[in-house]
Amino acid sequence: MSKKQLAHTFMISGIACIALPATAQKIPQHTAPPIYITERDSDNDGLPDRCDDCPEVWYEPGFDWNECGPMDLNPYNDAQPECKARERVANLLVNSGTMVTTMAFAVIKDGQLHFADAFETLSGGRFRHDPDGIKRLYRVGSTSKPIAAVTAKILEDKGLLSFSDFVSDDDGSQVFSNGKRTLRHLLSHQGAFKLDIGAIHLYCYDGDLIEFWQDPDDLVSPHYDSSTYGNLYGPYEYSAFNYSLAGAYLAHSQGEPFADVIQNTLFTPARMCTATYDGSRVRHTPIGQDRGTSQGAVMHVGPYINYITLYDVRCIDNYYSSDDLYGDVYDHQYYQLDEADAEARDPAGGVIASSIDLGHFAEALLYSYHNADGLISPDGIRDLWAATSDLQCEPDCPYQRYYGIGFFTESWFGEPVTEVSHGGSRPGYASAFVLRPESNAAVVILANADVSTVAMSDLAKTILDDFGY
Repeated sequence: MSKKQLAHTFMISGIACIALPATAQKIPQHTAPPIYITERDSDNDGLPDRCDDCPEVWYEPGFDWNECGPMDLNPYNDAQPECKARERVANLLVNSGTMVTTMAFAVIKDGQLHFADAFETLSGGRFRHDPDGIKRLYRVGSTSKPIAAVTAKILEDKGLLSFSDFVSDDDGSQVFSNGKRTLRHLLSHQGAFKLDIGAIHLYCYDGDLIEFWQDPDDLVSPHYDSSTYGNLYGPYEYSAFNYSLAGAYLAHSQGEPFADVIQNTLFTPARMCTATYDGSRVRHTPIGQDRGTSQGAVMHVGPYINYITLYDVRCIDNYYSSDDLYGDVYDHQYYQLDEADAEARDPAGGVIASSIDLGHFAEALLYSYHNADGLISPDGIRDLWAATSDLQCEPDCPYQRYYGIGFFTESWFGEPVTEVSHGGSRPGYASAFVLRPESNAAVVILANADVSTVAMSDLAKTILDDFGY
């Protein structure tokens, strides 16, 4: 069967694959008999052509796994770096000592997606090779921040906004006089908000991103000078509030929902075809059926949200709330990707993507670094990857010594960019995204796991070392 003839049969429970309107209620599952529809999926990525903005993007591996010997979880028994890489990933999967059920990874070599692979744990400390797992979708957590920052830079290159624009902490709109913090401040975590520990409404607010920032309660969406979360003119503070407000500004400036801004500006042009913020689209297409969606038993922040929902109508029962009631024993539970509905968190941690999607993201960034006709201008990508804050963490930096704009980095502006990265986690998920721009190489690792993002980032760096980058 040719690629053009490929089609999938999948189940739709009375819902289209496109995103639900923000005001729509989530349709309960299994409320109607399933309807089976056969639709064309030209690139076999699990997303029907009618829902796919880039239906002709086909993954072609640049390495034949038959060149590797039988897997034994020992990378030192392999000579080729590709074989070492899969042994290292599978080893972490089996021996991390934490709950890890699936892992997928991709290597970008010479600026191109070289290969991707995936594994799944079985009972008794065993694992299996899972080739189709490279299309499995994961929540990537804070690796969403580079996606928001890159989108903002593309828009700046096009003259549609400026990193020097002042952003209102009342609603995320532009401030034209007496502004306090700019988009650049927000995206580089400088002098805007403090760490968001305890900010429960970021997880459960019942409204869209702009509505969240219009809420006058400082304990919901704070102001720059708020006593609890404000950091006006202060030093670097890593906070989801910074990116949430930056995302609201992107939505305001472009006159469309934040998710649409990212889709039209980055996901589609970068060929990140299955990447999305829309859990409903994921769940009701083949990529969200059965093995297509990463899921597992995880720890939720449920009791706290369930307690708040008793008296605060702004906080809704969603994925984070699990089934635990306040005061119950805190336990692990299973969930689905479409259960995380809080749009306020999306710019900082809401992306759902596969290893292939993030591999294409890395391709686009590396191409922009080395060429003048990329998605971002060469000066633009160097701006994102140049240090804005010294984290003063050496010799034990978890990622890199500096923070730039949306990335941890090793370089100051004007220097060759040797390494940038970002990691991410949400309950049950972990991600690592490491690029070595001067070497035109990158590694992406996604896990359905409670494993440390630092451990995954270190693994990505080791894989790059194996390739000699």
